Amino acid sequence: MIRIFTCRSCSRIHLEIGNTQIHFNSPHHLQKYLENLDSVDAAYFAAINRAKGLEKVIILPLDNTGVVHLGFTLQEFENLKTTIRSYLSEEKRQKSPTTFRRVTLNVLEVRPEAGGCPNIYALKPLS
Repeated sequence: MIRIFTCRSCSRIHLEIGNTQIHFNSPHHLQKYLENLDSVDAAYFAAINRAKGLEKVIILPLDNTGVVHLGFTLQEFENLKTTIRSYLSEEKRQKSPTTFRRVTLNVLEVRPEAGGCPNIYALKPLS
């Protein structure tokens, strides 16, 4: 599962990929990360890693140590890029002048989300 959001506590952008979190200080940094992802020749690396018998054929280093890597299938890799693009598009749209509309949520209770950032909430149906 891939999820991306701006934290209400620290104002950083949190990108969650499974049980891994990557933090970005600004949309600019996230845009640079997306540009790096776009520069990966996914088909080339998928062919090489598929020949090695790997299921996760796109392997990206998480940091400069070379110890921790993220592995993706081609579909997961495309989903990651699509999710980031959607977030950046929404971020850009929110910063431009817009018409606001009111959304009403019926019969929902807001509770803090377990294990996440203290200001991220999940909407749970009232029992």
